[in-house]
Amino acid sequence: MRKLVPAVALAAAILLAGCIGGVGTPGTDGSPTPTQTATETPTTASPTSTAESERVVAYEELNSHQQQAFRDAIDGEASFVPNTSYVNDSAGYDFEHVDPFREHEYVRYEGELYEISTHPGELYAAYQIRTSVGSPGENATVVALEDLPERVREEVRTAIIEGEYYAPYGKWDSLPESLQDVEYVRYENETYETAYVVGDAWATVVTVEKVE
Repeated sequence: MRKLVPAVALAAAILLAGCIGGVGTPGTDGSPTPTQTATETPTTASPTSTAESERVVAYEELNSHQQQAFRDAIDGEASFVPNTSYVNDSAGYDFEHVDPFREHEYVRYEGELYEISTHPGELYAAYQIRTSVGSPGENATVVALEDLPERVREEVRTAIIEGEYYAPYGKWDSLPESLQDVEYVRYENETYETAYVVGDAWATVVTVEKVE
């Protein structure tokens, strides 16, 4: 078996941050003119101002899944997870519905503002088996396809026939032990070298807190 290709993080929990800065205009002596005097008091823009409206999403603008997720978050938290048949529906909502909670800082609900927080949740992994015709060395481990456990036999056969096999998120918690030491597989009088690729995706957990 060739070494696992380094894990590919699939952007399940992306935290957005930014900063705003200003530069003074030159004075008559060539020095910058301060943008604020010592007697001025800095003010923080309200999330309800026109300039900050993009920070707020109205509850009515959310689809039914997002609205339910928001209500769940009021009572605790809501998770957004990979959409595969191997991830139980009770684990959370489909990743495709998480964008408004990543792209905004607040939800306006029944005239009140709720601040959004996101953080990584459960880690899910997807695996890809790749094969190619190979020539094993003297000390290489070669396993006949029919000698592999039934749990992985058809997956490896598919990889041999099609060149690769993809195990969706949630199917395997880790690479099956029966494959970890398999370097080559013998199938129909041909020997195939194996390699494995793993991709990671973290669930996105959303919580909200009413702004007092």
